[in-house]
Amino acid sequence: MKHLTITLSFLFLATMGLTGAALAAEEKPFSSNVDMSTGSISVPKDYYLWPTLGTWSHTKAEGGVANIHEYHVVYTQPETIEYYKKNRQFPDGAVLVKELLNAETMTMTTGPAVGHGTTLKGFFVLVRDTQGRFKGSPLWGDGWGWSFFNPDDLVKTVSKDYKIDCVPCHKPALDLAPRNAKKDDKWIYTLGYPVLQKK
Repeated sequence: MKHLTITLSFLFLATMGLTGAALAAEEKPFSSNVDMSTGSISVPKDYYLWPTLGTWSHTKAEGGVANIHEYHVVYTQPETIEYYKKNRQFPDGAVLVKELLNAETMTMTTGPAVGHGTTLKGFFVLVRDTQGRFKGSPLWGDGWGWSFFNPDDLVKTVSKDYKIDCVPCHKPALDLAPRNAKKDDKWIYTLGYPVLQKK
């Protein structure tokens, strides 16, 4: 009888432990910068401590000279890079933060037109959603959550509808994506992120 009581007690505790772990897993948000009750996205705190995926420079022709006028620096979590390298796709909850910076071009000893970032212009944030969690939100769809933020407000997005505000800039990525890329991952300009190609 004593042995049966001990066995039942052990099974009860084990079951409670598994139930608690399952509940904790369900309660944990799939991405820390997403409000799970509304789907609102914010700019993650300390994103700048994440690895840099890549940097894009944008130029303007001024007086016959191409001057860099804007930089886009893209960050993601270390675990996103490792997952992508192993599975060749972005994991659920992956966050991409594109920091937009004004830039200045100047002559330096290294060249006649050298650009560097200056002031912050804003942020573009993408969150990978493989489950289609926020179907009623105009900022979620095609496998991602999409939002743009002004530099002085990292919580409230200025985006209204991702199909109008975000997708037009990402359409060319569909043709530039690796042929075997997962459908929704084709929205990302992975050709500019050599760190994802490293073994």
